Amino acid sequence: MTFTQAIASGFRRYLDFRTRSSRSEYWFWTLFLIFVSLVATILDELLFDGTSIFDSISSVALFIPGLAVTVRRLHDVNRSGWWILISFTIVGIIFPLLYWHIKPGSTGLNEYGANPLAVQTGGGGSRSRIGACVVCGSTLEPGAGFCGDCGSKNLGTESTGKYCPQCGLVLGTETDTCFSCGISV
Repeated sequence: MTFTQAIASGFRRYLDFRTRSSRSEYWFWTLFLIFVSLVATILDELLFDGTSIFDSISSVALFIPGLAVTVRRLHDVNRSGWWILISFTIVGIIFPLLYWHIKPGSTGLNEYGANPLAVQTGGGGSRSRIGACVVCGSTLEPGAGFCGDCGSKNLGTESTGKYCPQCGLVLGTETDTCFSCGISV
């Protein structure tokens, strides 16, 4: 995932606390937060003599999507988003959270969905066709990994043809139960 894709994904999936985010998405989002904070601090110094106006506004505006990206990153390494609470301890910030943010995500499906790096990006062949979003039903562009209308992931439905009718999670061909909501399909 590129820098601009990570930023777009962070805003598009503003309230998505259920799926997964790759390492690149998490670290590019973190870099974006640092850049925004730096620019806001400089503007505060120049315009308001150091009073933290822009920095406070940007921090509040970016808190929820930053939290969502962090939770999705924990999901990518097959950890619950509640592990973020360990950051309130010094040991939690230094050891487990940093390790999990650096660690490669689990391959294939885990209980939080499909591997975000396995998104098909088109490029020809039978997978590059217009389809429908598995969540809202709107038309997708060829190779689209995300729905433009609802922001949900659409991961390889052409190859498996099987998805959960309740939550829209793409399922493997060998499973009869949704990992996300637990219903039988």
